[in-house]
Amino acid sequence: MVSNIIDYGMHGEGVAIIDGKVFLVSGALVGESVDISLLEDKGNYAIAKINNIISLSTHRVQPKCKYFGQCGGCQLQMMDYEEQLKFKTLLIKKTIRKILNLDINVADTVACDKQYNYRNKASFSYSDGKFGYYKEKSKNVLDIDYCPIQSDTINNIYSFIKQHLIPSSLNDIKHIIIRAIGIQTLVCIVASKYIDLSYLYKLLSENFYNIGLYLNINTRKDSVVLSGTLKHIGGLKEITVNNFGLTYTIDISAFQQTNNDVQNKLYSSVLEFIPDNATVVNGFSGNGLLSAIIAKRAKYVYGIEINKSAHFSAEKLKFDNNIRNLSNILGDFYKKFDTLRDKFDTIVLDPTKKGCGKQVMQAIDGTENIIYISCNPIALCKDLRVILDNYIIEEIIPFDMFPNTENVETLVKLKRRIKWF
Repeated sequence: MVSNIIDYGMHGEGVAIIDGKVFLVSGALVGESVDISLLEDKGNYAIAKINNIISLSTHRVQPKCKYFGQCGGCQLQMMDYEEQLKFKTLLIKKTIRKILNLDINVADTVACDKQYNYRNKASFSYSDGKFGYYKEKSKNVLDIDYCPIQSDTINNIYSFIKQHLIPSSLNDIKHIIIRAIGIQTLVCIVASKYIDLSYLYKLLSENFYNIGLYLNINTRKDSVVLSGTLKHIGGLKEITVNNFGLTYTIDISAFQQTNNDVQNKLYSSVLEFIPDNATVVNGFSGNGLLSAIIAKRAKYVYGIEINKSAHFSAEKLKFDNNIRNLSNILGDFYKKFDTLRDKFDTIVLDPTKKGCGKQVMQAIDGTENIIYISCNPIALCKDLRVILDNYIIEEIIPFDMFPNTENVETLVKLKRRIKWF
């Protein structure tokens, strides 16, 4: 079947219409004419593959990764960067239109300064003699030796570890986690039982500068990567960062945005949205970095985080930087939020991919200003739908935290409506 690609799907697939039916074609670009064949009929739409590209889009480029199309990590390497940014802006607009029934202005997606080698953390899996990432739409590991979206430091250390792991220990190893920021690197070998890694630390410390090694003993059978006992083998215990005038530490298990450049652009925009002299609740506050940044502008900040390790990191950040207008609260946001009623005028939300949920959104309804950071456009729109009758969306800004992938970070600023009775 020959058809023209007229649009993009939610995951960056090309969209073709044949006899009134939508066909999703992975790897096809808008403006291309393609010969396709059916893979699966889903009823109201179909999935197809490209047999041949008859006419190429001017936005098509050669992917830099030799595993592109096999690895499930990147979906958009065949698009030039201008088209990637346009796709992500339109993705947010279309999701809002579909779920909220609003045709609203969305700012151009904020670009990343680097489209490759931008990630500061990697998690490589091991299975059946292969180290790498999972194949697209699969739990089978694709053996890889280099990932172009990871930093050169991560790629070099990953290659070195693969070469020097003792073969007898491989059956017990599940993952290799590497976090590299600046000239500091942390490595964690995740294994199903204790294995002696003293030899590996000796080799790493002899060949790499400012490096630390951990062993995580994770006996779980599910997809959770880090769990159970964490043992420090040697070297650095944490990475020290200076950013936004703050000094803070990041350990191997802490949540930290994987793109330093876009993280800073995003947090700078959040800071601009904080009203003068505001009292702010930062929900799902993680290791406390964003709360501490907001404290530079706000009158007072309350950070609420349920994870104990992240909470203690936030307390350390606060203490190390002598921040006096910040309280970090350990606990579930929904339960702790209620104790702060009438003490604030602004909420900053930065939930996980599943969003906040109806219960949380109903609880915060009535707050003067809401600033929402989301990594999932669908969850974002479902959350906004709960409160939208009472709010005006003032700003929507996508940020390209993950170039060459379908993923996009979105910042939304909402203002409570003035109701006249």
